[in-house]
Formats: sequence, C-alpha cells, structure tokens
Amino acid sequence: MRPPAILSSFLSMDSGCELLSLCHAGTVLRTRDRRSVRIHHAEPAAGLIHGEVEMHGACVWLADGRYRDAPFGAPGPLDLMPPESGAPAPSRQPRISLEEALAADHRPFCCD
Repeated sequence: MRPPAILSSFLSMDSGCELLSLCHAGTVLRTRDRRSVRIHHAEPAAGLIHGEVEMHGACVWLADGRYRDAPFGAPGPLDLMPPESGAPAPSRQPRISLEEALAADHRPFCCD
C-alpha cells in the first residue's frame, strides 16, 4: 500500500540531500534549540552526518537532519537546522521622539 501523497512528500529526503551536501568537516550548523554543531564528517552512502554539539558531545544525524537516537524518530531539540539563507534582517519600525508624539497635531487620544 502506497502512503498518501502528503505523507510521501514528508517522508522524501530531498531536503536531506541538500543538508547532507552542505555538511563537510569543520562546517558549523545549529540545532533546533540553537546550539552550535561542528560537523566532523558525513557518510553520503549511509546517509549519516557525524558531529559534535556544544555542551552535549558527539552526535549522529540522518541525512535529513533528524537526530539518529531520538526516541521513535520524533523531532527534537538536537535536530540539525539548515543554514540561514542570508535573508535580510527585518527592518526596524520608524521611531518618533516623545516631543513629536506630544505635539499638538499628533495627539494620541481621541478626546484631545
């Protein structure tokens, strides 16, 4: 029996192949809980990524970034996250001074 289309797309390792190709010795990634991970080596044939998490120690991940020793394969804090795409930082909201906010033509209250 084939899994439903949604499930089969979830189970596909397309994103894992991208993550696996980014993992070279010395690469630094982050876990889901934002801890630093230094990659030691990857085994493309086995689909494994070996590295070390700060304050945790040596870990092994599957090609899609899931922590290999997670109970029942559930997502967790030690899962690898892909590197940030370099998206621009969110722009700051424009600010006005208190003096401008209290000026007569910028009264913040409907009753003023």
